[in-house]
Amino acid sequence: MDTSLDRKQWSPIRAAVLAVVVAAAALSLLPGARGARAATGDSLGQITAATPACSVGTGVAFDGSHLILSCWGSNQLWRVSPADGSLIDTLTIAGLSDIGAMAWDGSRGKLWVCESGNQVYLADTSAQTATSQFSSGGCIDGLAYDGADGTLWASADASATLRHYKADGTLLGTFNLSAKLGGTYGNSGIAVGGNMLYLANNGGSQIYQCTKDLVTCTLMSTFPRRLEDLECDNVTFAPKGAIWSNDAYDRILNAWEIPTGTCTFGGGAVGGSGSGVPVRTATPTSTPSPKATPTSPPTSTPAPANTVVATQVPPAPVGVVGAGARGPAITAPNTGTGASAASESTASSGWLALLAAAGIALLGAGAAIAVRARR
Repeated sequence: MDTSLDRKQWSPIRAAVLAVVVAAAALSLLPGARGARAATGDSLGQITAATPACSVGTGVAFDGSHLILSCWGSNQLWRVSPADGSLIDTLTIAGLSDIGAMAWDGSRGKLWVCESGNQVYLADTSAQTATSQFSSGGCIDGLAYDGADGTLWASADASATLRHYKADGTLLGTFNLSAKLGGTYGNSGIAVGGNMLYLANNGGSQIYQCTKDLVTCTLMSTFPRRLEDLECDNVTFAPKGAIWSNDAYDRILNAWEIPTGTCTFGGGAVGGSGSGVPVRTATPTSTPSPKATPTSPPTSTPAPANTVVATQVPPAPVGVVGAGARGPAITAPNTGTGASAASESTASSGWLALLAAAGIALLGAGAAIAVRARR
């Protein structure tokens, strides 16, 4: 029996090949497929925080779950959802009055804040209290915690000087940023990622990646927004890494993609690996339970009595440090993609469905060839 295949017998193979081509083309159009090609500096999302009005607000921090925002001339902090900007709660920090840049400390589970332009405090967001640590040369625009060695980096408003401190305030180094951040621009935001620093320039809409000795600074990306305080986030858009930037004159926050594992929240993993979630050194002790009685799940702590409701508008900044150096606000189109876990899940489902269809088509073609070959 002649088992050679004629032109008609090849038609199932052609159909299968066509099915695979169509599936591949459809996969390339899926949102998840486009997201996979995203690169350093691409927008991962943009949110508008639902907080009270604020004349100037440079501070942003990320505690692993929420973004925390500050406002000049106020002792209030607002925790918002990184997914949509909705207000979670309002904190009133006793003893403070003018909060600028901030940085979450993953090793302590507390918040470093800049008070009155140059005073560095460590705030307990649960107790809504703060303890003075040291006086800096300026920190209202830039403050970052470095989990690699437990130190802090700080800069004043639109400053050409970056300072490096121990947690007790001992000055480790002073660095001149002139001509390192795009010419005439000063520093306006700091984030620490592993062995690198991320520095925003005031009014230049750029973020530079610099070695910690500040010998080399390379432009990472240019963004269509004004950039103030910066904060790392390796959680919200995982497995992608992100840096959040805050605009001083509105409540619009943007997340920009950076290489995975280079900028983790809370200053990076303790010990300097910079690739994992920070480890908290303080472990709360639970209340002893009766013998042989299962321990109940922990319950949330009620908000302190002095918590201010979300509708309260913070006072206008009074005697703001460095206000004259800030300049006009920058307006630009919204380029955020608004990526979310839901879209990634939908894209994954689409991939599986199309791949299954292609597999079925190939199986059908093989079966048809076998039947025709036996005739």
